[in-house]
Amino acid sequence: MAEINTQGFSGANNVANRVFSKEGILEPRVILNADVTADGALIQRKGKSLFLALPGAHSLWSGDQCMLVAANGTLYRIVQGAAVSIGAISGPKCPLSYVDAEDKVYISNPYWQGVYNPSTSTLSSWGVAVPPGPMLLSGNGNLPAGTYHVCMTNVSGGELSGNGPIVPITLTSEGGIQVQNRPSGALVWVTDSDEGIFYLVGETNNIVDIPTVEPLPTFLCSPPPYMENLCYAFGRIWGAVGSDVYYSMPFKPGLFKLTSNVYHYEDTITMIAKVSTGLFIGMKNRTRFLAGTIPEQMAQRDAGAGSIKGTLAYCNNMPELGWTLGTPEKDFVDVPVWLTTEGVVVGAPNGNFFNITKNKIKTGIPDQGASLYRNLEGVIQYLTSFKRGATGSGAGFSDNDTMTAFRNGRISLHEQSNEGMGSRFGFADVATCKVYRGGVEI
Repeated sequence: MAEINTQGFSGANNVANRVFSKEGILEPRVILNADVTADGALIQRKGKSLFLALPGAHSLWSGDQCMLVAANGTLYRIVQGAAVSIGAISGPKCPLSYVDAEDKVYISNPYWQGVYNPSTSTLSSWGVAVPPGPMLLSGNGNLPAGTYHVCMTNVSGGELSGNGPIVPITLTSEGGIQVQNRPSGALVWVTDSDEGIFYLVGETNNIVDIPTVEPLPTFLCSPPPYMENLCYAFGRIWGAVGSDVYYSMPFKPGLFKLTSNVYHYEDTITMIAKVSTGLFIGMKNRTRFLAGTIPEQMAQRDAGAGSIKGTLAYCNNMPELGWTLGTPEKDFVDVPVWLTTEGVVVGAPNGNFFNITKNKIKTGIPDQGASLYRNLEGVIQYLTSFKRGATGSGAGFSDNDTMTAFRNGRISLHEQSNEGMGSRFGFADVATCKVYRGGVEI
C-alpha cells in the first residue's frame, strides 16, 4: 500500500505537469467521483438515483417558484417528483430559455414563446397581438375638415397591445369616421387633424369627436420576437435574436419597440448575464460589457473571451470574487458564472470577469453546454457540462489522459513526475493508498 503525505487538495490540474504544488498541496490531473471541500479535504461524491423518467426531456430549469422541463412538444412542471403537463410547445425540438419576472416565468426559443403563471398553473401567450389596420369610411360627426390617422389596439387580461397599422383618412368637410373592421374588444385611437399624437376614442366603431385626454401609451410597440438567452434586469426583459439584443419597455414584459429598443452586434449572441451595474453580452468570439442600467445611457466596452451558450448560472457565496476584487465582502450573491473559450469565469460589477480555471483546467471549446448552481448538503457547487468540443475537435478535452480517465472511469498514471519533492513514482490502473495531511490519515 502506497502512502501520500499532503497538506490538502486544491482540485484537479491538467495544465501543470506535476502532482504537488510547492506548498505540498496535491493537484491531481483528474479527480473522479470525488469533491474537494473548501478546507482542502477530498470526499467521495455520492451517487444519485433516477429522479424522474421522462423520455426526450430537455431544457430543465428551476426558478423562484417552480421547476419546468420540456419533452416531446410538451412543457411540464415538476411537482413532488411527477411531471405535470401544462401546455404544448410548437416547432422543432430546441432548447428553451427561461426567466423569472414579476411572479411569472417567461419562456422562449427561436420557434415558440409563452408565459407560465405558477400561481394559476396556466400557460399563455407572451404579449398581446396587434390588431389589423382599420378599414375607414367617412360618416357623420363633429370633426373639422382635415386629415386624420387612425389605429387600433387589442386588450387581453387587462394588458394593452401595441398599435396595429396606421391608416389615414381625409375629410373634405365636417363629419365623422367609421371603422368597418374593429375586432371585438379592440380600442380605437385617432390623431387630431394634421397632428401626430394618438388619443383614445374607445371601444367604438364611430369617431364623432376627439377627446384629447388619454394619449396612446404603447405607440409602435409589439410582442417580443422569438428570443434566446433571456435575462431580466433593470425592470426589463432582455433577449437575443441572432446578433441583436432586444429589451422590453420598463416593467412591461409584453411590450417591445423592435425598431429602436435594440443593440446590434457583429456576431451571434450566446449569453446575456446581469450584474448590478450592467450586462455582459457574450458572443462566440468575444464578450462585451454594457455599463449602466438605463438602455439609452449604457456604454459598451470589451470584457474578454467568447462565451459558451447555455453555461451561465447565478451563484451565491462566491469568495473568489471578494479575493479578486480585494474587498472585505466575501459573501457575494447572484454572481454570474459561465464558461468561456478560455475557462470558467466569474462576472464582477466593475465590468470585468475573472478566470478561475485558466491556469488549472483545460477543456475543448464546445458549441454549447449546460450549467447549474446548487447547495448539496452544505457543499456549494457550480456544475457545467457539455457533450463534446466544437465540430471537428473530437471529445471535449485538450489532453488524452483526461479524456481517457473520464471515458473509462479509472485513472492510469505512469512515471508521473513529483515536482518539488525530489522523487518519482507511478501508479497502476487500480491502486490502494493512504493519504495523510499534517500527519493525520485522511
